[in-house]
Amino acid sequence: MMKHLLPPVTYYKANFHAHSTVSDGKLTPEELRDAYKEKGYSILAITDHSVMVAHQELNQPDFLMLTGVEIDVNDSLCEDARGRDRHFCLISKDPKLQWIPYRDPTIKPNSVPYEALNEIGDQIWEYSAENINKVIAECNRKGCFVIYNHPCWSLENYPDYAPMKGLWGMEYRNSCGTFDQSNWQVYQDLLMLDNRIVPVCADDIHRPVYKSGAKILGANWTMIGAETLTYDSVIEAMERKAVYSSCGPEIHSLTWEDGVVRITCSPCRRIHLFTHTRFASVLIAQEDNLLTEAKFDMSKWLERSTRKDKSFFRLTVTDGRGDYAVTRAYWLDEIEES
Repeated sequence: MMKHLLPPVTYYKANFHAHSTVSDGKLTPEELRDAYKEKGYSILAITDHSVMVAHQELNQPDFLMLTGVEIDVNDSLCEDARGRDRHFCLISKDPKLQWIPYRDPTIKPNSVPYEALNEIGDQIWEYSAENINKVIAECNRKGCFVIYNHPCWSLENYPDYAPMKGLWGMEYRNSCGTFDQSNWQVYQDLLMLDNRIVPVCADDIHRPVYKSGAKILGANWTMIGAETLTYDSVIEAMERKAVYSSCGPEIHSLTWEDGVVRITCSPCRRIHLFTHTRFASVLIAQEDNLLTEAKFDMSKWLERSTRKDKSFFRLTVTDGRGDYAVTRAYWLDEIEES
């Protein structure tokens, strides 16, 4: 029986990471909405630093605002302080929520009194594995999806991020100025540590064009497969993890049938399949005969997958410019249960 790993519904283009004039961005919330709409997006979360604002008044019939915030904890108080700075974007399941788990004493919003916008939680502002997991757990209890942001920019390595639990996603790619980041190894590491998380491609927009000349707005996106463009429907799709992320190519379908994975996509140069083992495969276009589909026989992988709760695969699609689309990881026990 064929199983659609990407549900056959409408996919809406979204950016989960953006800053407006409420914190340190250069565009107003309304200007950000209009700019992303012009780029073909349908969903935007404005995640200003340390202040969560609903922005529901900016909704339009063909454009949805998600309520969010970016919080951070740095290691300035640690004995081995070296500039590590853990950032998370929180996306609220409740469009009216205006809350953060703790007040960041280093960043204040520009335009409105902090206390007028947010309920402040009880968590301690401290860079430690134990405290950070308490913060993530509190965010989950409050009804927020938690996304781990730009580990390269944050100067974090494996011992720093390995203890984290409770994430919904992590930024696979973040194009914030001089840090044009692909964090594929961090994503693979977290998957190997049993984190069933979504890869997010996000702009982290502060200004449309940086001094370097890099154009950030519209560079990355996450596609959300929802029944309708409404808050409840999009949140339900995020809970099901009906998403893929991209900085260029499109994925049209992804299916599983009798141990065979099939993918269709926009024209590309390479299609890779990765797993939790060294079993992997790649299909490469020959000359100008670009690829639009691939199939992978997973029978040998199935033979090696003695622990279904530890076994996963994922795919990437890469075009001629080196831009790519990435699927989330699909776990064997999840596929067999669905």
